[in-house]
Amino acid sequence: MALKVLLADHDEEWLATAKKFLEENFYEVVAVDNGKKAQLALYNEKFFIAILNYEIQNHSGAQVLTFIRKNHRGQRVLLVLDREEMLGEGASSQENLEKLGVSEVICRPFSMDQLLQTMEGHQSLGELMAVLPKRQGVSEEVEVNTNDGEFTKIKIDEFYSSKNVLFDLYVRLSSGRYVKILHAGDQFDKERIDKYKNEKQVQYLYFSNKDRRKYIQFLNHMSGKVVNNRAVTSQTKVSLLKNISEKFLEETFTVGLKPQIIEQGKEITANIYNMIEGQDDLYKVLKNYQDFDPSAFTHAYLVTLFSSCIIKQFEWQSRVTIETTAFACMFHDIGKMKLKKELLEKRPEELDAGDLEEYKKHPEYGVEMLHGFPTISNSVKQIIFQHHEYYDGSGFPLGIKRSKILTLANIVAVADDFVHIIMKDDLKPVDALRKLLSDKTMVPKYNSQIIENFIKVFTDPGKIQRLHELPSNSNVVNKKVS
Repeated sequence: MALKVLLADHDEEWLATAKKFLEENFYEVVAVDNGKKAQLALYNEKFFIAILNYEIQNHSGAQVLTFIRKNHRGQRVLLVLDREEMLGEGASSQENLEKLGVSEVICRPFSMDQLLQTMEGHQSLGELMAVLPKRQGVSEEVEVNTNDGEFTKIKIDEFYSSKNVLFDLYVRLSSGRYVKILHAGDQFDKERIDKYKNEKQVQYLYFSNKDRRKYIQFLNHMSGKVVNNRAVTSQTKVSLLKNISEKFLEETFTVGLKPQIIEQGKEITANIYNMIEGQDDLYKVLKNYQDFDPSAFTHAYLVTLFSSCIIKQFEWQSRVTIETTAFACMFHDIGKMKLKKELLEKRPEELDAGDLEEYKKHPEYGVEMLHGFPTISNSVKQIIFQHHEYYDGSGFPLGIKRSKILTLANIVAVADDFVHIIMKDDLKPVDALRKLLSDKTMVPKYNSQIIENFIKVFTDPGKIQRLHELPSNSNVVNKKVS
């Protein structure tokens, strides 16, 4: 069944164009040119989303939003602003629009493809499947020429699919040349995939960047089932969560922070917690784990994984504590988006004095970027701000020490440095830990209790005698993370 969309805009030419475009993409569309008609349509029918121009007349956009808030709570609303400058003006400020129930804002000029992508960002997996043109069998392969920058790649062995593929799937022939091997709606054909893998030694599959969010959504749904299944190995679970985390972070760094991206991040961290909580043999995998690519996205996932496992060793750990820290880890380097590209390719010790000072601002930049998202707690922001602070006072941005540093932030600092050693020196985790512990300049940077519990991450939990009190130098976020 097609999803129903309400279009409400004063521009009748745009209305007709948008209606035709969305119908061609398998949506059922009701288009109206004033606010009174919009309210009447909302009263009589249910819509997946209402796309509303704020400057609509005969009942203004604000009046329609008030009507929706009073009578149709939960209705998704994509608000169209004719000028980007309007977003900060009085009643149309971000804060006021959120209070009126606006799901997201899109500012003109934008293309129809951008409208579709934004709208699809609010679909559940079930809603995505509802508009998918499912077919029996597979379509013919088609060669296409396009820009390499338009594609996301994934290892062929790490690709997961529903029975009918959610989007077009490609194999790369050469720069700018691809073969579409499966079309959106085709039945997933493992034989066709294996042919390219085994006969032609293909290592990666590709899909359009605009479909990356769909893939994340599918993997979130899938991992939610897999991590609670004790019959599935720890190795499979760790790899699946790595897969989704990398694509999630790639999406974040490409399209920026949006409300639906924040919610997807929370789903991932919940699944990470469930995996750590339910897999007693996880320590076996972590000892020799080397399934990573040398990228910022893999780095963030590994920091998340190891930070969560360290916290698990503390008596005071809880679901909220682990999920809060895991969420902060996923975004701990988000502030680097504001740095010059050349700074991102170097470690701090490789930077000159001027560049180093700029680099040291990225924790603060990260907190600033998250400021406009009320669903992100202050605890998450505190951890991000302090994730480079060290116990001996040698960190940044403030150079604070000991009890002034949140224990959770110092845990992230340990995991962050540890992952850099793994990836820089291509070491197994146990070997990286040995290297870190043998470095007399590194060990004083961390709370000793954290180091002790980090060692336990690689130990059979059945043999661990847990401590029953916090070390005197610990400082958990506000003693209770919220």
